This record gives sequence, C-alpha cells and structure tokens, in this order.
Amino acid sequence: MLKHNVSPKLGSWSINFKTGETIWSNEVYTILKLDKSQTTPSLELYLSSSCDSEKDELRKIISSLKHSENRYNIIRKRCLSANEHRFVREEGEVQRDENGKITHALGTIRDITEAVHTREKLEQAAVVFEHTSDAVLITDKEHRIIAVNNAFCSITGYSENESLGKDAGFTKSGQHKHSFYRDMTLSLDQEGNWQGEIWDRRKDGEIYPKWLSINSVYNDRGNLLYYVGVFSDISHIKSTEDKLRHLALHDSLTGLPNRLSFNEHLDRVIKHADRNRLNSAVLFLDLDRFKTINDSLGHPVGDALLIEVATRLKACLRNEDTIARLGGDEFTIIMEDILIPEDAAKVAEKIIRSLSAPVEIDDHQFYATTSIGISLYPKDGTNVTELVKNADAAMYRAKESGRNCYEFYSSELATTAVARLELEGELRKAIDNKEFILHYQPQFNLKTEEITGAEALIRWTHPDRGLIYPDEFIPLAEETGLINQIGEIALRKACQQLKLWHSKGWMIPKISVNVAGQQIHNGQFLPLIKETLSIANIHPSSIEIELTETTLMHNTEETIKALSQLKSMGVTISIDDFGTGYSSLSYLKTLPIQRIKIDRSFVQDTPSDTNDIAITRAIIALSSALDLDVIAEGVETQEQLQFLMSENCIQAQGYLFSKPLPAKQLFEKYEHVAHQPSDYSSPAEHSLWATSSPPHLN
Repeated sequence: MLKHNVSPKLGSWSINFKTGETIWSNEVYTILKLDKSQTTPSLELYLSSSCDSEKDELRKIISSLKHSENRYNIIRKRCLSANEHRFVREEGEVQRDENGKITHALGTIRDITEAVHTREKLEQAAVVFEHTSDAVLITDKEHRIIAVNNAFCSITGYSENESLGKDAGFTKSGQHKHSFYRDMTLSLDQEGNWQGEIWDRRKDGEIYPKWLSINSVYNDRGNLLYYVGVFSDISHIKSTEDKLRHLALHDSLTGLPNRLSFNEHLDRVIKHADRNRLNSAVLFLDLDRFKTINDSLGHPVGDALLIEVATRLKACLRNEDTIARLGGDEFTIIMEDILIPEDAAKVAEKIIRSLSAPVEIDDHQFYATTSIGISLYPKDGTNVTELVKNADAAMYRAKESGRNCYEFYSSELATTAVARLELEGELRKAIDNKEFILHYQPQFNLKTEEITGAEALIRWTHPDRGLIYPDEFIPLAEETGLINQIGEIALRKACQQLKLWHSKGWMIPKISVNVAGQQIHNGQFLPLIKETLSIANIHPSSIEIELTETTLMHNTEETIKALSQLKSMGVTISIDDFGTGYSSLSYLKTLPIQRIKIDRSFVQDTPSDTNDIAITRAIIALSSALDLDVIAEGVETQEQLQFLMSENCIQAQGYLFSKPLPAKQLFEKYEHVAHQPSDYSSPAEHSLWATSSPPHLN
C-alpha cells in the first residue's frame, strides 16, 4: 500500500524539583523545533517560546499550581520565531510532599495547529453559508473587509477583488451624519451587535436603502475575532412613489407600461445584466393586418381586440418579464436573466399559439396573428435604442417571411435555437425508442483496495450521432421536465443490473444513481423506488441516491420529508458536488444524509493548490464531525491519491482507477476484487492502481 510520513504530534516531559533533573521526550524537541544534541532541557527554556499574549495567562496557571491546583489543561500559542507560531494543547500535574511542597511535575504537549486552523476555516465558512440568502461581509477587528459573498457583489455592484481589504464603510452614501456611525460603533463595543436601516451607494452611484445587522464574533476565550454584517436591499419597500407615476407611465387602454416606462425599465435591466454578466431579450410584436380590423369594424372593436391581446400576452410570460404597449398595435416584451436564446424562442412560440385561438367581439369572430422580432443582450445591442431597433428590424423580417412567426436579429442564434428545439424532439423520441444505456464507474476503499460500489452514469445512444454524454442533454431534460422519465429509466436499469451481478455471485455492495430535484419534488419518487426495488428484489441499502446541493436547498421542508422516508427504508442518501454551491450548514445538519462527495473541482488541483487543499480538508473534517461518510471523485493522479489518504479520506473514484465502463466490461475487469481480503501492508507497486494512468474517452 502507499506510505506517507506523519510528523510527531505528542511529546511528554517531567521535572524533579529535588534534583533539578528535567526530561523531555524526542517529540518535545520536534514540536519546539530545538536540536536535541545542542539543547539542555529546562523549565525556563520550555516556557520561553510562549507568545507575549499568552504569558499573563501562563503566569496565572503557574501561580495557581504553586498554591492550590494540582492539574492544568490549556491550549496555548507558541511563537517559535518572528514569523512562525504553533498552537499546542498542554496537560500536566504536580506532586507534593506531606507539607504540600511541589516535588515533581510531569505532563504532555500536543501540536494541534492543523486542527485549530481547520476549525477557524470551518467557523468562517459556516458564517457565510448560514447567510447566503442575503448579502454578507466579514471584516477584521479594524473593520477591513476580509470576505464577501455573491449577494454582496450583486447588490453593491462591487466585485470581490474590489472589496477585499477596504474599510467596510467604503460604500457610504453620505446621507448619514457622523453621530449615526458613532452610535453604531458604540453599540458594537457595548452590546456586540447593531441593526437598523441605512442608506448605501452602489458602484454605479445609485443610492439605495438596506436593512443591516452587524454582529461581533468572539473566540472561546472572549477575544474579538471579526465582525459579520448581513444586509438586504429594501428598495422595494421605498417604492410608494411609483404609484404616483403610474398614470404617466402606463397605457390608458390596456393598463400596460407605455413607451417611457418600457425604456426606463429596459435601461435598468441592461445595467443589472451588465453588473452580473447576465443575458436578456427584447421581443417586438406587431399584430398582422390590424389596420384592416380597425377600418372595417371600427375603433371600439379594435380597442377590445388590443385589450384581449394584452391579456393573452401577459398569460404567456413569467412574473419577472415585462410587457409594454408602445402605441397602436405594437407591443414589446423584456425577458430578464435568460440562459439561452431558445428561452426567448419558446416564449415567442407560446405567444403565437395563444393568439391563434379565435377572438369573439360584438358577434364578430376573427383570428389575430402576430409577427415577432427578437434581439438579445449583449449580442445584438448594449443600450435601449439598439435593442429596440434591432428587435423591430427582426420583426419586419418575420413579416417578410410570411407573418405569424418570429425571427431573431441574429440568424446564427436563430439556427442554434431551432437546433435546440430539434434536440428536444429527438430526446422525446429517445425515451420512446429506449436509446439510453448506463455506464458504471467503480468506487474503491483506498486502504483495502476493495470495490465499495459503482456510480451509474447515463448515456444516450443516438442513432446518427452515436454516444452522447449527459452534459449535452441533461440540462435540456431538466428544463423540459423529461428528466423525470429519464431518471426513472436510469433507476430501473441500475437496479436490474445490480440484481444481475448478484445472481452471478459478484456481490458489489452498492449502486449510486444521480437523482434530479424535480424527481424528489414531484411526489412520485418514493412509490417509484419502492416498486423498482421490489421488482429487482434487492435490498434498499444496495441503492444510493446522489443529489446536488442546489436540490437539497430548494423546497427544504418537502425535501427533508421525502429523504427521511427514503432513509427509513434503508436507502443511502449522498450530497453530490459538495462545496460548489452555497448551502446552509444549519440545513445540512437537519438533512437525513449519510455521505458527502467531494467535487472533482477541488480534487483536481491537489496537492499543489493551497486553497483546494484547505477546502478538501475542511469537507473531510466536517464530514467526520457530522459522522458522515466522505468520498472523493475525479481522482486522476498518484499525488491526489496520496494526499487523500493522508487526510483520511478512504473512499474515492476517478480515472486513476477506472473510467466509466459498460456493465459487462466492469464485471469482467473487477469481479475478482469484490472478495479480495484486506491487506494493509501490500506494496504500492502491486496495488490495483499503482501503475495506472488516467484513461481517455474516445
């Protein structure tokens, strides 16, 4: 097996006060970084490495030992040099003669520096994770910013790099007097907290109101460590003046925003999208042959038609989308925060279908159709004028194409959107034609080299394109709701395969199946897994479901209920890609999970990247503290393997061991591994993966 060196962590010492003899174990010299051959052990030398901040406490302990106490147990900071310090736990006791005079002293010293640093990092991470729904900033004792979260950057407009190291007041609006901040500081000093309403300034100069809470954070000795500020943007509470502007900013016929309101809102959307690197879309609509209706049936009928069209348009949109009437029969729509052009295309198709239904007004029945042009931010314009002009141009191209259709300003993006819609159709056919298969990536115990399970990974065997990997179709499946059917296919195939392996005598302990949030939240997953396990005739403990952090943080109460029922059946529940999201640790401790999977993004740069080392260690420590299993994914090198083993992460998967394989190949390659006895002394060169190199997918 692979070997790694462990530095001495525990030393012992003794003092005979009658003879003056002082004895240190070898580990004491190592911890204090002293050369044994050139050092004469003594109490004075032992105490001399204490940091100045610790000496007063040390004197108190020595004084109490002289007078009454017989034992002590403390954690101290030792300064080994100007630039190096270590944390140690010291335990000791004294022995006295019949007169109460100390005759001997003995004790131990343990280096706990790594544990202290890990705890500090976890404490900081816990603070951030606990408050991710609002903006969070952490400062040191001098109020210099040492950490911010994404919500802080989104609300203020300042990036993390622009914020770190600055005074927490660098976003002051200038709206408050000096006495306001003086009272805030006084409350922090006396009470340890402050909260209230405050006006601040965003990076773009906008002044906005927020509700701010500040808390002082102390260590277990009562020393101030840092301040944590949590705030939320309460601009919407201050928006009563919008009611006064309503008549000036809305169309009197339909009640929709008018051109002025539309332009102002689109300008705000552009600024928001620019700050947060988001995509948006503008849809320009013109009713086909509306003038004919007005001229033939009169303006009252035309007005009634416009009101009905406005109602149908609003029903086609999300709450966050904005629709306006520019005048006549022209309407515009703003779609904020879209991921792909297809999002806008789907809305355009939905509008066309909605308007195709017949309209009945004053005993007249007719059909309204529309031509739609779409422009995208930032591809087709970076300001209001450009986006509206280009959407208008695309709308005219739609009219030229035969009306009652939509066109993108960019033909290239239009082609992409159509291709995506075609892929959705092919995906539906793939479900009907049973074009999905599973590959399996084995999971290993790093100490015993035994297989502990296998992760089932779905593949699409496209009739023309061949094998398609999940990152190409799973996002689309989730968007369209097809993930429920695909997930059911994966679960049933995995359970049937496990049953087949067991029937052949290969008793692989567990199969892991990835489960999407929609499957958990639709209420049908529990009956599905009961039925599937019953048909396959396998025990629930043989199945592990993997869910992402994002899934676990949505519909939390409903999720906890569903997962608790699964756990009570015996199904193992695992968090996949842990650490890539912003989950709350308060939720984590309530979730009925049994295992945490360390994401490959943290593993791939270990042990060279200090940040990934720290994060990986913290996750392993957190798992241990919560009594959870931990497994690392994406292990590709011997160095990564050695690092994980040194950190006591004993389960892993990755290309170093095996790429995902079809069921038959996995069985043929690893059938002999399942019952191999544990051998902690086998040399690394004889291990299963000692000479492996990461395989590559063809």
